[in-house]
Amino acid sequence: MEMLIANERRAPRHAVTVECQVVREDDFTMLGARGVDLSTCGMLLVSDAPAAVGDDVLISLRIPGREQWIDARGKIARIADDLTTREGSPGVGISFELPLGGARSALEEALCAYPTVVSSREPRVDYAATVDMISLL
Repeated sequence: MEMLIANERRAPRHAVTVECQVVREDDFTMLGARGVDLSTCGMLLVSDAPAAVGDDVLISLRIPGREQWIDARGKIARIADDLTTREGSPGVGISFELPLGGARSALEEALCAYPTVVSSREPRVDYAATVDMISLL
């Protein structure tokens, strides 16, 4: 019997499309201008530009429903070549950290107006919990 742990996302994703500009930091190649499934820790970028997991990126995105833009540094966390975005285009998962304070609070507040997204990824197996469960038998 397998025990599965919950999705490992650090923050809930919200079904919203955002205007953004994401460029690879080392050569300033534009990777995309539309993000979907946004959270305070990352987003799925609609992109068919070549990218690799671990690439450092610079992100500028408009807070949904507002004129305010925020900037962040991030990394390519995954290439969604086996999946597609809601728009049916390829995408890349971007992980970023917003500092505590005004920009993060403004984004959190704006995201509350949008529904959360259920992950399409399979949850990971928690092998330690499985071993613990077996040892109790």
